[in-house]
Amino acid sequence: MVGLIEGLVDFLEQVQHDPAIYSLMFFIYAVAATIILPVPVELMLFLSPDTSIVIKALVLGLGKAVGSILVFYIGVNVEGPILKLADKWKFFRKLVAACQLVVTKFGYFGLYLIMSIPLMVDTVPVYLFSIFNKEGTMDVRYFAIVNLAAGITRAAVVYAVFYALGIKLL
Repeated sequence: MVGLIEGLVDFLEQVQHDPAIYSLMFFIYAVAATIILPVPVELMLFLSPDTSIVIKALVLGLGKAVGSILVFYIGVNVEGPILKLADKWKFFRKLVAACQLVVTKFGYFGLYLIMSIPLMVDTVPVYLFSIFNKEGTMDVRYFAIVNLAAGITRAAVVYAVFYALGIKLL
């Protein structure tokens, strides 16, 4: 897994002066980070000085949205077996109930807040919110829209922090 990440980062560094190829690869990286790669994606925002900050933010948001759609359907299909396991073990049942309560209580707003935190590993919260989506609390369209908005917000927060510190990124 580490070799795959390093290879993708090396490739992104090589294509950073071509905004179209860089954006496509950054999109794929953002999708992969949402589905399987337990790594923050913000590092990729610092590459490709030829690509607009706005484009990078949109690409990050779109990658997060597409990845979250796939995760949503994985979560929906995994929820049943997890609930069956919860019926067998009391401790696990309490953990599942707590996760369902968090998802139900905080919903889209909670997901947005968590996913907007820079350097947050996206994989775990996206899966938790999709798996413990008790009785269809969340709809896939809004789930994707929230992840799109949170991805754009993350990029904006990263750039704003660096700007406030007087560090010019690009």
